[in-house]
Amino acid sequence: MTDKTATNINPYISGDQAISQIGLAEAVQKLAAVVDSHIGSGVNAHTPVAHYQSGFMTPMLLKKLYEIAGERTYTGGGRDIMVLDPGCYYGLKFENGPLAADDDAIVTVDVSKIADFGKQIVVIKSYTGQTYLYTEHKNNAGTNYAAPSIWTSIPRFANLWEGSLSTVGTKFTLADRIDKYTRLIFTINTNNGAIYDVTTISVGDTFKINTFQRQNTGPGMNNFEVTLTISGTSGSVTKNVSDAYNAGTAGPVVASNLGRVVKIVGVLE
Repeated sequence: MTDKTATNINPYISGDQAISQIGLAEAVQKLAAVVDSHIGSGVNAHTPVAHYQSGFMTPMLLKKLYEIAGERTYTGGGRDIMVLDPGCYYGLKFENGPLAADDDAIVTVDVSKIADFGKQIVVIKSYTGQTYLYTEHKNNAGTNYAAPSIWTSIPRFANLWEGSLSTVGTKFTLADRIDKYTRLIFTINTNNGAIYDVTTISVGDTFKINTFQRQNTGPGMNNFEVTLTISGTSGSVTKNVSDAYNAGTAGPVVASNLGRVVKIVGVLE
């Protein structure tokens, strides 16, 4: 009489040897059990993977995996940015977004969610890099009490140049073109031990950097003006003057202590 007890199915049946050992019917049952444990059966066949069970990856889960790896989902135009599910997207002309209604620039959108009370949305204008943030953090009353309830811009600062510019005719080269930035910050040293940041919009090619300082020795003040001409990344000092206003004098007198530009920063916002 043939022994129908399998001697080794570790853990799966091994072909004809197992069938001869346990019989065809039982072999089929064990094969079915192996298949069922792997893919499920009936309504449970190919159950999607979840945090509480092993399973299969659905097309949607695969898409989310690609998002984590950096691939973004295209939303088209006109989607309401506030109802997007957590994920990584790109599109244009989002409703309730930070850009003007007629701005059709492509933007990237990152949406993250914290349970049922928090959400953050980061929008980056693709061709300029301008960055915007929306934060929602509801308190027990369900209101966005502390965080701004509107879009905020995130300024980005680029150190374009650093050194010392004082002598008229001195040439310098910036690390990047100024037209890429919305504002410029010039740091000027008055040579009296004071340093000031002078901010101006990045328009045109001539920048007059003015600042003043009270005199230490008595009533009066010094006015400093350094003029720079910048085209693209190339610049030069075209003017550098200093006037002193002293108590009891009829008007300003030329001063010898000139200002020095020591840093130029581009601001993108």
